[in-house]
Amino acid sequence: MTKAFVFIDGSNFYFRLRDLSEQVNGKYSLLNFNFRGLAEWIVQPDTLMEAHYYVGAIRRQRNNEKAEKMYANQQKLIAKLQQQKIFITLGQLIQHPDKTFHEKGVDVRLAVEMIRFARENKYDIAYLLSSDTDLVAAVEEVKSFGKKVQYVGIAKGQSFGLTKVANDVRLLRPEDIKPFLSKSLI
Repeated sequence: MTKAFVFIDGSNFYFRLRDLSEQVNGKYSLLNFNFRGLAEWIVQPDTLMEAHYYVGAIRRQRNNEKAEKMYANQQKLIAKLQQQKIFITLGQLIQHPDKTFHEKGVDVRLAVEMIRFARENKYDIAYLLSSDTDLVAAVEEVKSFGKKVQYVGIAKGQSFGLTKVANDVRLLRPEDIKPFLSKSLI
């Protein structure tokens, strides 16, 4: 039995997944996306031991309608992920003076856990759902423990850095994600 862990770089993968879902025949709500089903499908024929989702925590801002909506949607997403037995690790989300939001510490948390779990021999292969080249060094370190890493990305926005260092690459297409989309359109 080959033990597999799935590591999902939440915001990075979420926005690429949203763009990909629009190619499936309309806009779907990703709040009901079956991340667990996708993880189980991706790792076949390996055995999914755990799936982890990393994202910046949105703070409530009672006088900011956009932030309140983002907060409410993230809480719904977190509840859905927990129902699907996906572990959630929160980093920081800060708002810059120009009112844009930026994650801080999320990639570091993902990288540290990927390496720690490899060192603890919790998995044989890591499936990394991200396109962030900041994770190249973590992939190299995981491989130094004799573990394999499959980079799972989306063709539009593919990380050539992760493509180069991973043992294997899978680029998702619209037909790959269709079975995991919710039936309710936005």
